[in-house]
Amino acid sequence: MKPFFSCIVEIETLTPPRALTRLAKEGVSVYGAEKIGAGKLRICVKSKDLRKIFAIFPRSCYTIHVIKYLRLARAARFVKKRAVLCAAAAVFAVLCALSDLFVLRIRFQGSGSYYAEEALPILAGAGVSVFSPLSEEKASAAERALYALPSVSFCSVEKEGTVVTVTLEVNEEVPAPERESELVSPADGVVESVTVLRGTALVSEGDAVVRGQVLVSGRVAAGEEGYRDTYPVAWCALLCECVAEYESAEKSEEARERAVAKAALLAEGETVTANIFVSGDEGAYVYRVSLTYRRVCSAGV
Repeated sequence: MKPFFSCIVEIETLTPPRALTRLAKEGVSVYGAEKIGAGKLRICVKSKDLRKIFAIFPRSCYTIHVIKYLRLARAARFVKKRAVLCAAAAVFAVLCALSDLFVLRIRFQGSGSYYAEEALPILAGAGVSVFSPLSEEKASAAERALYALPSVSFCSVEKEGTVVTVTLEVNEEVPAPERESELVSPADGVVESVTVLRGTALVSEGDAVVRGQVLVSGRVAAGEEGYRDTYPVAWCALLCECVAEYESAEKSEEARERAVAKAALLAEGETVTANIFVSGDEGAYVYRVSLTYRRVCSAGV
């Protein structure tokens, strides 16, 4: 049986039997010898004995040719000469195999792909994120969580290679929310400021307004054509007031704070000022709080 690491050698000599005897004497194992033509011997030897053969037979009397390395021997010789390259290739192959287990990119498709920004934190909450492995359990959990997005009728999370594809389909029959054609005051108050990006302001700073009054109209000037209707983009800050009463058996700073806190519960915005009036006798005090608060309303933003 030929060794794994072997090669075929041809020796040109006038005395082939003498060459075989000399090889045996020097401890070189020969696996199969064949005489081909006059004065030419073909033998199979171990690859590690090749240098010894060249040392045994001086070139002045013998001519030696390496015909071929057997497959395994050739592979071993290639690896030996290019050990660093082979090691790098092996490491690269391992890294490629491992990288296929992880998610390197998440892409969205479908009619609901505009939900990408909202969907990413939902996916992360289910364990689906870049540089993390994806299991069937994580994908199923992500799909269930994505149905919380408005109007989503179908979703799927699938991985191919290192890319996760999230398909989101929305129910086209769900009507789009109606856009406001004007900005209306939500309460009685005084205009603190009004900002209009699109539309026409109907009030100015300092104007007193009532609940339901139009603050900004969607109608804008259109040159010689007159006016055209659009959707306003504006916001308005109103200073509103509310009054609350609080009864207490004591007259103290703590009672005043509780009175202000009660009034703040009635306010629908940020407290600006609070005026407190105390009346009553000892043991039965009434705290009357007049609270001014800021309420911001908007349209198109």
